[in-house]
Amino acid sequence: MIRKLVFLLTFLLLLSTSFPLVAQENADEILAAVLERSAEVKSFEADVSIDVDVDFIRIPVKKGRVFYKAPEKFRFRATGFVLVPKKGLNFSVMDMLNKQNTAIYAGSDEVNHMLKIVPMTDESDFVIATVWVDKTKSRINKMNVTTNGQGNYLMEFTYGALQYDLPETTKVTFDIQQVDIPLKFIGNLKVDQKKAGERAQGSVSLVYSNFKINGAIPDSVFEEIIEN
Repeated sequence: MIRKLVFLLTFLLLLSTSFPLVAQENADEILAAVLERSAEVKSFEADVSIDVDVDFIRIPVKKGRVFYKAPEKFRFRATGFVLVPKKGLNFSVMDMLNKQNTAIYAGSDEVNHMLKIVPMTDESDFVIATVWVDKTKSRINKMNVTTNGQGNYLMEFTYGALQYDLPETTKVTFDIQQVDIPLKFIGNLKVDQKKAGERAQGSVSLVYSNFKINGAIPDSVFEEIIEN
């Protein structure tokens, strides 16, 4: 806990000198509005198309289904698919923001407020997150997360015409060095061994469709184990 406090104090000092002219928007109110809107979604399920793109290997697009149940149950079903990066795709954004943390207003652009989120517990999965919140719709458009031991992840969300603020497209960009890809998953796919040993970026793009929102989802969906 002491380490967290020292980090927070240092970060606040740097932030105060880096953004001296930023209007003092209320970061807690902005974050509360996001959480209030997200709380309208009690559950959802949807079809998902998963496209994994890394420099040294091309993995065929996978089809699956995703399930969510408040407050933190989240599950992918996709035969033969290993989540890459596991940490990035299993990250429940709203659950993370609901934890004990400090929100700091760090600026804005034409569309978004920008918040810095610092967790206040040593058990947190992340060290710091930058969140871009839509000024008019109170929803997250982009999020950059520095995790504990799993590198950085940039998550970008695109929304459609749904009644609720659920993204229809999510893109996660990550550093390849932070990801373990099991050999059993690669199988007979062609791998560029030279690129495999270099530092490179990869991404996972998820496109959702056929949403069912706020319906009943049994807990067994999240407890069941499916072999990949």
